[in-house]
Amino acid sequence: MEIKIKAFGACMIGGFPHRPEDSFFNLALARLHSTTTHSLTPSIYTFGGFPVTRVPKHLKPRCLADHPDIVVIQFASSDLIVPIRRNHHRNQVSSVQRKVSTASPSMTDRVRWLARGIIGNALQLTSVTPAEIYLETMDQIVHAIAEHGAIPVVLSPFVFGGHRSDRIARNCVSPLEKIVSAIPKAYFVNAYAALAAQPRREMLLRDGSHLSLKGQAVVADSLFAALAKIVPALQPDAGR
Repeated sequence: MEIKIKAFGACMIGGFPHRPEDSFFNLALARLHSTTTHSLTPSIYTFGGFPVTRVPKHLKPRCLADHPDIVVIQFASSDLIVPIRRNHHRNQVSSVQRKVSTASPSMTDRVRWLARGIIGNALQLTSVTPAEIYLETMDQIVHAIAEHGAIPVVLSPFVFGGHRSDRIARNCVSPLEKIVSAIPKAYFVNAYAALAAQPRREMLLRDGSHLSLKGQAVVADSLFAALAKIVPALQPDAGR
């Protein structure tokens, strides 16, 4: 049986700034291939720097038109980050697509993370996309995927180095899980908890928002655990 598994999300679902084969999606699928007799057909569509509010109009042509059986969804890193610069909202796409260092964070980088959190708290700065709008949009996306007949597999927000951004992301995990739990056949993957159990300096790159290779591997483990439960239970036309 052929099972089409679509990855649909922000840049890190495709591995950025690492190689695509190092992405948590491809790592999870590589393990899944060795555990099933089903024919797995993976594909990826990523949004580099797009806020999640711009995603619904692309859902049908970029995702559902492929008639996937399973859709792995992850958005948040471009939305729940708290920018210090006022023009971050307008220049969001270009800022995310800039060259990102794949180096591990130094002590200086970690001090910068702390400073950003202190400044964000002091000025009561908000995330690029308000948390309630992020959650409402994710609700809309997941419902649309489920109504199309595919199985949504929704990953939580990831951790951040900056404390204010990280708190917003953490506070979105439980509400997002409730949204997903209310949708039949949808699955929630708490990637935040898996990443938070490890040192931030090992899970993140210098910028405090992109995952390191170790971080990608940690998320891959969580995603694989979910897919390993879903795929064996699929029957022909089960997702349609």
